[in-house]
Parts: sequence; structure tokens; C-alpha cells
Amino acid sequence: MKVILIGNFPVCLSLYQYLYQNKYLQAVCTQHVPHQQSDQDYLSLIQQEKIETFVISSQNISNQFKDWLQAKSPDLVIVYGFSLKIPEKALSIPKHGFLNIHFGKLPENRGPDPLFWSIKNGENKTAITIHQMDKNWDTGKILIEEPIAIIPGETAGMVNSKMNFTLVQLIEKALGLIQNPENYKTQSSKEKYNKRPSTIEISINWEEQTADEIENLINACNPKYGGATTYYQGAPIKIIEVSPADYPATLIDKSPGEIVHVHPHEGLFVYCKDKKLLRVNIIHSDAGVLTGQKYFYLGVQQNHHFTTRSKTKHLIT
Repeated sequence: MKVILIGNFPVCLSLYQYLYQNKYLQAVCTQHVPHQQSDQDYLSLIQQEKIETFVISSQNISNQFKDWLQAKSPDLVIVYGFSLKIPEKALSIPKHGFLNIHFGKLPENRGPDPLFWSIKNGENKTAITIHQMDKNWDTGKILIEEPIAIIPGETAGMVNSKMNFTLVQLIEKALGLIQNPENYKTQSSKEKYNKRPSTIEISINWEEQTADEIENLINACNPKYGGATTYYQGAPIKIIEVSPADYPATLIDKSPGEIVHVHPHEGLFVYCKDKKLLRVNIIHSDAGVLTGQKYFYLGVQQNHHFTTRSKTKHLIT
């Protein structure tokens, strides 16, 4: 079987290795991203292994890419970690069409970043969905849906790594199922399309979000968005990791986002709207990536607040 892989590296590296080692791989396509050297480095290594490559851009995807694909005449195209929409006229060129790998349950979690929304919403499971591509986003018939547990406290990066570990086995299974059209199942009507999260959606709202919701958001933003955004003394920072902390009975009359304790050994603790505390473990600021303990040395003070928006107007994003 001749398979073309479309994706971005290093996201699809394990899949590339499986297809290459089993002699399925006919060619590799990546997306053109200006000023991004990593994909070019991987393409150079792939070319050294005598695998043909093609760089897809928004300018060439409709015509030049289609013509190239027609000339290659593959049996199957697998798409993984690719953000451009494949033109409908190209989808019928491979004998078995295009398969897309989606790290979310369909049709309930369509969109470009399903794992973010699964973790932000506090869900306890997600799925790897391998589906046929059609003219719309994430609407094609489902070939494989593999449930994946989300353990409390896991970050998006941790769940993504776990899913990548499982993916190769699922692709091997998919290659045995594509011969029979009856193996494809039409999606249900419970569809929901989640857009890529906005700046506001990756920002902590201390006045409205509970401690659990804040922890879920921070985990969903790690590592792709560098943590969840908040502000201290008008300056934006990213909180990368928190953990629940015990609530002393002596804490009364505190307000959401208030720093109730900060110590060079014990760390930094913040009060949340539901009268729970979060221990801030890792922060990314203009001083670098720091533990809560080290953040103490930058002058952070008890009774100061992390705020939902900057108090300095020009810093609002």
C-alpha cells in the first residue's frame, strides 16, 4: 500500500517512523510556516532517507498540490496535525481517500484544538478518532474511535503524549479496515464545533472561575499556550502549574485572586471564589520560568492580587 503522510513535525514523527519502517510511506507533506526552522530540519532528514517531500501552502494547495497528488496516485493519505483545509477535488484522488487523526470525540468536539477543550471542561475521558475526510471540518465518517482516560491533574501535553503512544497501533488497525466501506460509521447529530481558544479563553477569571476550573484551564494551556494568563501589578504572567491546597479556618474576608501566603520555602497560595486555595507551583514571567518559591524574591507580597485583566490600559489583550 502506498501512503502519503501530511502533517507537521515533530507531532507526527512516531507515525512517520511506523509508515517508513513498514514500507508504506510514499511521500511526506508538511505545511509551510514562515520563519519555522524545525519542519525544514525534519524535511532534510526525510529527504536523506530518499522519501519524496512536498511543502503545502495556502497558495499551492488548490492547484499545484492537487496535480502533484494526482501524479503520485497514492492508495491512502493520512493527515495528522495539519491546519489547512484540503480542497474537495483532491479528496477523491487516493484509492481509499483521506484519513484524518483527531484527538477528540466526534462529533461532540470538532475543531482545531479538541484536547484543550476536553481538559478545560474537566472531562474524564476523550478519544482518538480516525475519520474519513470530506469537504467540511471533522464531519466525515468514523473508522476508529478509541477512548482515552484523562486523569485529574494531567496536562494537555501529558494526555497528548499518551495518545501518541497509542496512535501507531490504531493506524495499523485502520490500514486493515479501510478495504471495507461498511467499517465506516456516520457521525451522530450531537455535533459541536469548538474554535481555537481566544486570548480571553486562555486567561484566568478569578471572579468567575472556581479553583477546579482554574486548575483545569492551566492544565489545558500547558504546554501549547505556555500556561494560563493572569496579571500581577499590571504585568501579564503565565501560570503553568498549580495544585489544590488545604484551607486554613483563619482565612476570612479574602477576595478572589488574593495572595494569602507567600514564603521562600512554602511557596505561593492564592484564594479562589469558592473559598478554596491553589498553590502556584510554576510561573512564567519576564524574569523566566520560576517556582512559586522563587517568585517570592521578585517582591510579590501577601494581600496583593492576581487580576483577571491588567490595571494598565495599554497592557490589556
